[in-house]
Amino acid sequence: MSINYRFIEKTNLKYERRIKVLVGVILFIFLVILIRVGWLQIVEGEKFLRLSQTARLRLIPLANPRGLIVDRNERVIADNTASFSIGVIPESLENPEKTLLKLKSIFPDIDLRKAEVKVKKVKNPFRPVVLKEGIDISKVTYIEERGEEFPSVVILSQPVRSYPYGKLLSHIVGYLGEVNKNELKNLSFLGVEAGDLVGKMGIEEVYNSYLQGEKGGRQVEVDVYGRVLKTIFQKDPLPGDTVYLTIDVNIQKIAREEMGNRKGVVIIANPYTGEILSMLSLPSFDPNLFARGISGEKWLELSRNPENPLENRAVRGEYPPASTFKIVLVTAALETGKATPFTKFYCPGYYKIGKRIFKCWKKEGHGWLNLKDALIHSCDVYFYQLGLKLGVKNIIHYARLFGLGKPTGIDLGSEKKGFLPTPEWKEKLYKEVWYPGDTANLSIGQGYILVTPIQMLDLISAVANGGYLVRPHLVKKIVDENGNTVFNFTPEKVKKIPISKSTLEFLHEALAGVVKRGTGWRANNKVVKIAGKTGTAQLAGDKNPHNWFIGYAPADNPKLSIVVLVENKKEEISIAPQIAGRILSRIFDNTEK
Repeated sequence: MSINYRFIEKTNLKYERRIKVLVGVILFIFLVILIRVGWLQIVEGEKFLRLSQTARLRLIPLANPRGLIVDRNERVIADNTASFSIGVIPESLENPEKTLLKLKSIFPDIDLRKAEVKVKKVKNPFRPVVLKEGIDISKVTYIEERGEEFPSVVILSQPVRSYPYGKLLSHIVGYLGEVNKNELKNLSFLGVEAGDLVGKMGIEEVYNSYLQGEKGGRQVEVDVYGRVLKTIFQKDPLPGDTVYLTIDVNIQKIAREEMGNRKGVVIIANPYTGEILSMLSLPSFDPNLFARGISGEKWLELSRNPENPLENRAVRGEYPPASTFKIVLVTAALETGKATPFTKFYCPGYYKIGKRIFKCWKKEGHGWLNLKDALIHSCDVYFYQLGLKLGVKNIIHYARLFGLGKPTGIDLGSEKKGFLPTPEWKEKLYKEVWYPGDTANLSIGQGYILVTPIQMLDLISAVANGGYLVRPHLVKKIVDENGNTVFNFTPEKVKKIPISKSTLEFLHEALAGVVKRGTGWRANNKVVKIAGKTGTAQLAGDKNPHNWFIGYAPADNPKLSIVVLVENKKEEISIAPQIAGRILSRIFDNTEK
């Protein structure tokens, strides 16, 4: 067998050439790598050295201003002021104890234990943990000038809620508080994070989704001292929308001045549109206390105050309507035919039902009265007899037609619905029958019945406007930052109460007589004629009754309806109509000028 040396030689040459090519490729790749390394070291070495040694990424939140709240004349009643806070970035905080101690030397009221817990439990270590809010500008400057001494410490600028009218409008605008777990789940708080402040009461709460706006953020690269080297990404914050109220600050001021130091409520509205021009609940509170988060001590002081300054009595206070309820009795009697304007009853100062004696407020009695004079002089004995003639079912039926016993639907949270008692209710709760005496008490707005001041506004507005139940409201419109209207109050289809024209005319004449020559004479003044009804709610075990006045003005062409309630009045006189008269005379006197 012969060996083909020529073939072997050709094969070896072929492999040698392949090896040389492979080696050449390897050398080329190696050369490229060397060149790239050289480039990185020589040309960009300083940049990458800085990045490797000092560069860090931070996410800096950009706070958005909360939307403004303004009155009907565009006076700002909820604004924002600039405020500075100090915080730390947990991700780059190399020596937390040292840093926190140094900050405490500048801000002694920082609680080190709480601060350490906040830093350790933070979910996003790249976001600043705020340690103190509302720091002085001089200390901001001090820290900024010594940035190298405060690594991972950041100064945050953020808007803080401000209420320039303080206590005057507190129950209308409400206040802010830290968002809770339940609110975080609510879609209306979309974009809100733990620790954020949201509306907790009033307009701030109900319209929070409009007022909240949208936060922004900036991702930056910083050096070892926390100095910003460059911005990588930024999302601008969106301010909240502006809420325009129906409230008139000037009218609110008048109401506040005339109420003085008394407890109670004043509500003034347009009886045709339901626009609330004034809503005063006393005592009140300063919503500025909540702007940066209220202290536990101050919260306990407010929440445990026996005067309940946080309660909006206008929509949550429930009271016996007393003689203001006689408007319902008159309407029911005329509409059912149980009485006419000429129906007379005798008042000797008392009325006997069974073994019980029911007294009139006028001890010596009113004598013989017809229906109009009985309403003008608010004779209790007349209405005991009228109520018994009507029966409890008719009384409750007409009370419901006037909107009592259910919420009015006003755009404030947690409105109470009052209470209308029935024989069925009493049987179920007390296992007792409904007695004629229960009907007598109900006929003068006493006993089990409870109403809210806003419900009584609805009632008297319906009399003033011709028998229509109009939903009361506080917001006219909401406008975004570009001037676009995103919400307009649209009145619901008003409900016409089945009251005849003759009954309404009778009520107008009688209620004008109440002020001209009856129990509401203290509301009489030289500026504007007022129509209305008084009421004095007697309270078990309390010597100081509640005093009511509900009415409208001018009496012959209603433009405003009013409710004044003085809780536990200390004056011997009927003070509510006097306050109403002063308020309305000042309003119309200013209007004429």
